Amino acid sequence: MKNYLLLFGSALILAACGTNSDVEVSEEASSAAMAASESVPESIPTVSEEIVIAPVEESAPQPDVSREFRNALGSAEDYLNYSSFSKQGLYDQLLYEGFPEDAAQYAIDSVSTDWNQNALQTAIDYLDYSSFSYPGLYDQLVYEGYTAEQAQYALDNVSTDWNQNALQTAIDYLEYSSFSDQGLYDQLIYEGYTAEQAQYAMNNLPQ
Repeated sequence: MKNYLLLFGSALILAACGTNSDVEVSEEASSAAMAASESVPESIPTVSEEIVIAPVEESAPQPDVSREFRNALGSAEDYLNYSSFSKQGLYDQLLYEGFPEDAAQYAIDSVSTDWNQNALQTAIDYLDYSSFSYPGLYDQLVYEGYTAEQAQYALDNVSTDWNQNALQTAIDYLEYSSFSDQGLYDQLIYEGYTAEQAQYAMNNLPQ
């Protein structure tokens, strides 16, 4: 099975900008602007298949908690606001950032997030740049620190074509190595694809 390790770096961007200006607008220009605004629809519907990570709700300040504990929780919330983590993955990331174990554990216990949705988003992220078999993606999520239940939730809810994944995996293999047809078929089976999925890939390879 192939394992991918996502490396996440911390980033906190604070931007505040403001502009004040007084502009005189002629009565004619103002009327034209109002007419144009009335012709624009109030809202333009947008379509997106990608799951949007909901901002993590910031916890209320707790004066009886030490500064480092509060900072660990704030860092955990910042990470979850722009990426998806498993509980174990986020804990390890906080340790990597230099927080002590008790502060990292406090942050994990206190942060408000849906670990099932995090697992699903991680699965979607993996499938956005690579192809996986069903068991291969499950194993990758477990490797990332998700529980068996969380990984299964992701697999049950992710939308993908496993036949096309098998085909793409076969194409990827052929781009950097030579295989006999039987060898490539066996490799796909080793990657966790079913016999039907592997055969679909072999039948649809470009000549």
